[in-house]
Amino acid sequence: MKLFEKGQGATEYLLMLAAVLVIVAIAVYYVTSTSPSAIITGTAIKSGENINFTPSNTMTPASIDSGDWEYAVYRGATPVEDFTSGTAALERGIPVVLVATGNQVGELM
Repeated sequence: MKLFEKGQGATEYLLMLAAVLVIVAIAVYYVTSTSPSAIITGTAIKSGENINFTPSNTMTPASIDSGDWEYAVYRGATPVEDFTSGTAALERGIPVVLVATGNQVGELM
């Protein structure tokens, strides 16, 4: 072993650590800056021009205030009702009436 071999100094390690921390900070920023969203599943039953929707009992969170959620009605890939704000609180297992004026008789199952 030679006494005068060059190795990486502490400054180079600190620069690499700083670069890694900057990359991690950017990743955390992008992950936390996206707005939260969820797809709520449940049972939908057509009733005239409205749809009675009952969220599943496993919905997380347990309730969502009115105006904090939106819905859209589709028949296959074709939108019947564009995104509309919810008018009532959405709670686990509690039915909510969704207005779908484009819902013609026999169009939705």
